[in-house]
Amino acid sequence: MSTSAGDNKELLSALDQLLAKYWDEKEESAREKTTGDKFWGTYLRAMKDEDEARPKDWDGNTGSILTFTGLFAATVAAFVIESYKSLSHDSGDQTVVLLTQLLAASTNSSANPVTSSQAANPFRAPLPAVIANALWFCSLVVALACSLLATLVQQWSRDYVRDIARRESLDETIISRALNHLYIRTGVDRYGMDAVVDLIVALVHLAVILFAAGLLLFLFPINDV
Repeated sequence: MSTSAGDNKELLSALDQLLAKYWDEKEESAREKTTGDKFWGTYLRAMKDEDEARPKDWDGNTGSILTFTGLFAATVAAFVIESYKSLSHDSGDQTVVLLTQLLAASTNSSANPVTSSQAANPFRAPLPAVIANALWFCSLVVALACSLLATLVQQWSRDYVRDIARRESLDETIISRALNHLYIRTGVDRYGMDAVVDLIVALVHLAVILFAAGLLLFLFPINDV
């Protein structure tokens, strides 16, 4: 019973949408008096579905990107916090060297040659650790840039929907509405909104690749097999 009731509600909702669309188109057709009005009215009706689909596509892609980049950036930051310590001298090793020297001086014995060489040689971070940290920092920056761009795309998408809806609510002629729609649509195509979304997806892939490369370099010195 509950399934049939849900199906009936969905059917009624679909019928309401079809009727609303039919009456809107009928009202638009009634306002079309000249040949130019009919031409531009046909254009507006043809573009209506795309005007609704494109912002939904942008919001869907950027919404998933925001969720992923948030979790990914937190993961990369956790690795960076742990790995950047390898770029500086371990204070524990310095303490051991100083204690060894004090013990040798107190017993009037010569210092251990290995200890002396450790104290004399300046600290140099391992090359794999430097490269791994550089890759992870780059990955973190790229992920944050993706989040920023995704937020901007969502804002532009809302502006696009608002501008289109505002033009429909204003009491303008069909030709004026069509020309305004062309102006907005041309601006969206000129600045490449679809290309920006594709670029964000490519940058997310780049961030993951950088993180994976850094992870391999970080784990490689652990086992030489």
